[in-house]
Amino acid sequence: MLIHSISIFLVHILTDAENKIVDKLRLAYYEIVPAELRTFCSLTSRISSHVLRKFGIATELMPCQLWYTNQTQNYVVGFLEQQEPSTEWNGHVVCRAGNVIIDAATQNLEVKLGVSVPWVVVARRFLVTTQLISRARLDNHAMLEWFYPPAQMNTDPPTEPAALVEQYGNLLYEHITLSTQ
Repeated sequence: MLIHSISIFLVHILTDAENKIVDKLRLAYYEIVPAELRTFCSLTSRISSHVLRKFGIATELMPCQLWYTNQTQNYVVGFLEQQEPSTEWNGHVVCRAGNVIIDAATQNLEVKLGVSVPWVVVARRFLVTTQLISRARLDNHAMLEWFYPPAQMNTDPPTEPAALVEQYGNLLYEHITLSTQ
């Protein structure tokens, strides 16, 4: 069994200024990035990473399972055993920046399963050793949770067109920069 260990001494806690940039990214994301890209987690995570790195914030792609739960429903996106072959990557990935994750592809839940969720979620990471990476409570009392993928799964996100990542990443960066002046 794979254990993921996080030490509070190894995780950068974002400063107030960095948190403001992350929040501006969340708010501006789909003002700039076309809505038809909202289910492409590998692409949206790479765009988020591109923007934050331009601001000097270290990031990494973090493969995970996305869970939606409420009192009557339980849905999972990513790293499931599939009955039917698919050309789609069997995973989910978010952008990690310090002690937060940015998920700009939560719309997989709405588009594929009909579950209403925010388009972009920023959530604090747990700073203890656990399979649970982060959680966010929604207005409807439901919960989004991000877990590390099960062992023996291919966790390598697909590559994405660098030109597309740069195009939307640079546009978002410019938008955020203009909004902070």
